[in-house]
Formats: sequence, C-alpha cells, structure tokens
Amino acid sequence: MTLDQQQSFLQEIQRIADIELTVRAELDQSTLTYAELLDLEVGSLVQLPRPTGENVDIYVEEALLGWGEVLLMDGRMTVRLSDLRNARVVELEGDEVAPEENAGQGREANAR
Repeated sequence: MTLDQQQSFLQEIQRIADIELTVRAELDQSTLTYAELLDLEVGSLVQLPRPTGENVDIYVEEALLGWGEVLLMDGRMTVRLSDLRNARVVELEGDEVAPEENAGQGREANAR
C-alpha cells in the first residue's frame, strides 16, 4: 500500500469515526415454557446452558464481533475482548491483508 493510499484510507476512516454503534455482550439464552415464566419470582434462578467461565458473545449492532470475558472493575461489570471473529490486520507497510492466527477458530457464530 502506497503512502497516498494509506492517507486516503485513514481519511475515509476519519469520515465515519463519529458514527455511534450499539455494542452488547450476551451471556447466553434459555427457553422457558409459559408456565415456567409465570413461576418466576424475585430471586428465582434461570439456568443458562453455557458453562461457567466460558467467554460471552460480543455484538456490534447485530453482527458478532468476537468473544470476551466478564470482569468487575471499580464496581462495574466490564467485558475484556479476548478473541475477534475473522480478525484481519491491515499491513500499512505492505500490500497484504493477513488474518490473525486462530482468530475465532473452533467457535460457532450463532445469531441469537
């Protein structure tokens, strides 16, 4: 990629830099019958199929971005991005676009 191409690319990115996107972290989902739903009370537990300690799904709008781990920082729940789905790195010195090693391998990209 030439210097002019790099500058043009960065200018295009700057044009859209202020667009706001919704990002959400999804723990998991479960299916309940109507009767089970009516039985829920404050303090009820809803079991989720995902094992404890497994990463949560991170979405940008409706697209799966990757996976992260839930952390507690300064009394707030946060998510640390640990893996990107189909991650790609643009090499600014060369002409190639190379995928990151093992990014998202072995994971299902289930839309929820």
